[in-house]
Amino acid sequence: MASVAMKETIMIQSQEFQSIIQAFYDAKDEQGIYETFDHLTYFLGFKYFAIGHHVDLLNPPIASFGISNYSSGWLNEVFHERYFMDDPIHFLCNGRHAGFAWPESHLLNRLNERHRHILERGALRNFQSGYTIPVHLPGEYSGSCTFATPTSGTIAHNVLPAAFFAASHAFEAIRRLARTAAGLGLEPPPQFTDRQREVILLMGQGKTYAEMGMILGISRETAHQHCKLVFRAYGNIQRCNLIARVLYDGIASFPEMLRKQ
Repeated sequence: MASVAMKETIMIQSQEFQSIIQAFYDAKDEQGIYETFDHLTYFLGFKYFAIGHHVDLLNPPIASFGISNYSSGWLNEVFHERYFMDDPIHFLCNGRHAGFAWPESHLLNRLNERHRHILERGALRNFQSGYTIPVHLPGEYSGSCTFATPTSGTIAHNVLPAAFFAASHAFEAIRRLARTAAGLGLEPPPQFTDRQREVILLMGQGKTYAEMGMILGISRETAHQHCKLVFRAYGNIQRCNLIARVLYDGIASFPEMLRKQ
């Protein structure tokens, strides 16, 4: 277990991974996002990616988005057969915040015949297995990020934390571009106290409330209360989405997040 955790840490702290995250910050348009995501997908050991909102692709609402490197043949089938209306992976995202690998029997048991048919058609198009990260932001369309491979049973589980972390940054980068292009603008960042900023950095380092308390010289409960106020300021989003948001808002920097205590 320790060696797996060490591999996860090494991957996230590697210079290449940090440069990929920085590239999402620097991307000025959808093409820049696409190229960065393509690099990320290769770095993580996958072949295909898709990221976007779960909406009607024939009539997408304002500020929604979707980017993928799926083949034109598969995308044509998805549109022609309206698979996006019954997407099994999107269905499995409902009510979930944690990423999930597929296909797995306990997940497949939740699917109906239409869902299974779509998965079978995807497998024929080389989408044999993958990892999906749901994204739920308050007041916005639900979305997800999916990485896929053309062969089954080839997902290295030590890459999943890096995939989850990077997906949050990618989604935030595309979200901001889409909202700006739609003329909706961005919300002003919340204002935090010095103590709240300290717990933000510790959250970014994956610390528990008890660990935060020990580092800051406060109780676990006090650390928890500070974190609750931070989460509330961003609409009680997931931790990884919150970290991406504070980094994009300039409240903290990526090097600070990686700094060891």
